[in-house]
Amino acid sequence: MEQSGNKVEKRKPIKKKILTNVEYTQICQFINEFCGDGLPMDCELKMVTRIFNDIEPLALVCILQSQLFNNKARSQHWRHENRAKLLLKIYDDECHLYNDRDLLIRMACAESINPIAMCRLLLQEKYDMRQRPAVSQLIKHPHLIDDTRLAANVQQCLYSDNQEGPITDLRRRMIGEEYELKLKQLANAAGIFFYDERDLRRMGYDKTPDIKVILPFLYKGLIVNWIESKANFGDPKSHKWNIQQQLLSYCNRFGPGIIIYWFGYHEETPLLQDNNIGITILAEFPDRKHLDLMQMPQLPAV
Repeated sequence: MEQSGNKVEKRKPIKKKILTNVEYTQICQFINEFCGDGLPMDCELKMVTRIFNDIEPLALVCILQSQLFNNKARSQHWRHENRAKLLLKIYDDECHLYNDRDLLIRMACAESINPIAMCRLLLQEKYDMRQRPAVSQLIKHPHLIDDTRLAANVQQCLYSDNQEGPITDLRRRMIGEEYELKLKQLANAAGIFFYDERDLRRMGYDKTPDIKVILPFLYKGLIVNWIESKANFGDPKSHKWNIQQQLLSYCNRFGPGIIIYWFGYHEETPLLQDNNIGITILAEFPDRKHLDLMQMPQLPAV
């Protein structure tokens, strides 16, 4: 028997963006345990599709990036640099035994280091390069490496690293620009008049929020002079860093404002006393029903 009528569209389930301390701790523990034995790319895939599939995927990506950068990259940097000569010898000995493109990736997994970081160490040691831009040029353009087997390995690492490298940098820059554009579009749609970063720089400002409101408005009774867009997850540590580097300057110069962490935030982030200087934290653009806008005065016709 055939059923008639319009098909009911299934709504995608809403993913969690505001995480409890328990949820955040569980994610960090999983990352630390997994990434000791596998690639961050595999860790990301498993978290998003199998383990934490009720949480905003881009929040998981950001937490992974933050955990690896803060806990692993900094603490292990010098240990790996001191072993660069040994790692190059291991590669030279084994590259003839394993005629494939995955040797550097396997070495990176064994050393609990990102594939691009492994490439950087070996290229520095092999070609006696101490200038980071020169090494980055070889990583960005592997065809410039005279050793074809090493070039193939470096190229494979480019495609297998979601934490470092030119492909990852480009992806992050594009996501950041996408959400800055989204902020401006939503502000325009809400009837908010503002200056963007380019306008403010032409006016002589150095540190500038993404939008500076021309006519301040109220959000739930709080005055808003600026909005900053962050295509990131706002954990307490990274939020404090943002306050020191950017938000404190905005508050001192323009007054209270809003920071939007588009991929969510830790439940304790809005409760930090550091926010008392005039910072409101959101995970979405402010709902219009909570906005109280001033009207731009109409000039009389001439």
